[in-house]
Amino acid sequence: MFEGSSNSDQMRRKPQQARSIERVNHILNIADEVFALRGFEGATTIEIAARAKMSVGSLYRFFPDKVAILKALAVRYLEQLQYAIAQLHTPEAVHLPLSVYVEQASDAFNQFFIEHPGFRSVFVHSHGASAEVLAMQAEVDRQIAKQLAAFYALRVPILKPEESELIALVTVSMVGKLHVLSLSRDEAFRERVMAEVKKLTLVYLQLYLAE
Repeated sequence: MFEGSSNSDQMRRKPQQARSIERVNHILNIADEVFALRGFEGATTIEIAARAKMSVGSLYRFFPDKVAILKALAVRYLEQLQYAIAQLHTPEAVHLPLSVYVEQASDAFNQFFIEHPGFRSVFVHSHGASAEVLAMQAEVDRQIAKQLAAFYALRVPILKPEESELIALVTVSMVGKLHVLSLSRDEAFRERVMAEVKKLTLVYLQLYLAE
């Protein structure tokens, strides 16, 4: 999914058996916690292995370095986001009032960010920290925008494909950057900013997707 990466970025060993799959998921769960606590720059495979109660050698059987762990986490984050979007974009959602759709979509994305502190730490607080992180963030944004564009096209069939794509990319970029702002202070500030995000998103999408 993430192209242009070195061989060291890939998992050393693809889990096949249930026990190995369980261990990989355990490593990723722990890595999510460590990235949330330390950020990508401060996290180490030594700490991830220690918290996962395994040797570094055992961890290296699956992941050669923390970049490979981050890449696997990014794939998992994207899959979960895509699932959340699929749950939102049902055939019935095409006919929802735009204000209701924006409210539901905003709440779903916000809940995802709350439930995945590692995503917030790596792809929000560490924004621009490394080329690898930026490349993964850009790919996640592209994939999410692709799904949004498909939904926009269903909602307003007269939109040209390039128009749907542009609207989706602008929406994703706008919401992402404002989400960074929302996490810069306390919880009350985050809630206030996210309320403004809903208003801004609705006003923007009304220009193209209004009933």
